[in-house]
Amino acid sequence: MNDVNALWKQRVQQYAADTRKYLKYMLNDHLKIVLIFILGGAAYYYQLWLEQLSPSFPAALLMALIIGIVLTTGGIRTFFKQADIVFLLPLEQRLKPYLIKSFFFSFTSQVYVLLITVAALAPLYVKATGQAYGSIVTVFILFLLVKLANAFMSWHMTYFEDFSARGADYAVRFALNSVFAYLLFANAPLFFPLAVAVLIAGLAYYYYALTKKKPLKWEHLIELETKRMLFFYRIANLFTDVPNIKEKVVRRAYMDWLLKRIRFAPSASYQYLYSRTFLRAGDYFGLVIRLTIIGGLILWNAPLQYGNMIVAAAIIYLTGFQLMPLWKHHEYKLWTSLYPIEEAQREKAFLNLLQIVLSVQAILLSLFVLLKNPITSSAVLLMGLLFGQLFIKIYIRSKLKKM
Repeated sequence: MNDVNALWKQRVQQYAADTRKYLKYMLNDHLKIVLIFILGGAAYYYQLWLEQLSPSFPAALLMALIIGIVLTTGGIRTFFKQADIVFLLPLEQRLKPYLIKSFFFSFTSQVYVLLITVAALAPLYVKATGQAYGSIVTVFILFLLVKLANAFMSWHMTYFEDFSARGADYAVRFALNSVFAYLLFANAPLFFPLAVAVLIAGLAYYYYALTKKKPLKWEHLIELETKRMLFFYRIANLFTDVPNIKEKVVRRAYMDWLLKRIRFAPSASYQYLYSRTFLRAGDYFGLVIRLTIIGGLILWNAPLQYGNMIVAAAIIYLTGFQLMPLWKHHEYKLWTSLYPIEEAQREKAFLNLLQIVLSVQAILLSLFVLLKNPITSSAVLLMGLLFGQLFIKIYIRSKLKKM
């Protein structure tokens, strides 16, 4: 028993040390400043939106869907490793204390997400329902109990490897959680949310009865744990080198027409290499797409016209900053050092690629504003292009010399 508890403590300490090692690079001063700026701007726009909120707006439905997602999502951290399927399998019957600790560790980490979500929705809740801010505490406690039941069901769903069973589980739980949240937000009579809560508790007991005699699905649990750590490493790899990450390459044949425009010459070798790496390797291309869409939606809904230029500059900054690891993507590959090409050509190719990507992003961001206000769209475009140029020439060029 003591060995099992010591093993869990060792795994948690190792996980904490590993994540802390990369978080110090991820949460650097530059990113903190940008995040503070973005959160401050989002809070300001949120307040303006609440002031203009129509009484007919379906606030209860919107909040219920958001809370439904938060209550339904979230897995259980087991900290299992590939070798455990051999060395811990004989001890499966003695792992109950280990699994209980893992369950409550996972649940506690999910509570923070629920708390932040409820706190963010509190102004909308007060605006839409007319209730006092103090009433949100009672609502949060009720959500906390439902979250505990959902975490319990998420754990027992790991005993099922069938994809359709997991999909049905998510759909049913999301529906029940959303209905429960909607009844609370809509100030329905107590009987109705209580009836839904009984259904959720009954479903949790059904999962327990269905799986209490089943053995652990070691392969599935290890796969889930590996995917969670890989997701964290991919984010950390945007800020620093992560040696134990396994890069995923996506073919994206539909983007080959862009590569055909690069001339066939020795001096264009790095231009082709970085362009193809950007389109296929890691998550560089997907990162740019996601940030562009998020920035575009913010610009589309932002009430301030010329404040949009600052939003566009912040999105371009985040994009350029998180594309910098592309510079060292091939650092540990011997064959790139065999290129008979000067280092200046490599730097020029990398900066040219960043310039193209950030310029295209500035154009796309301006298009989100074009239909609403052509003048503001032009201002966003000019700001994006100018900021991208200065960011590359002043900041990124100096950072490359230190990398």
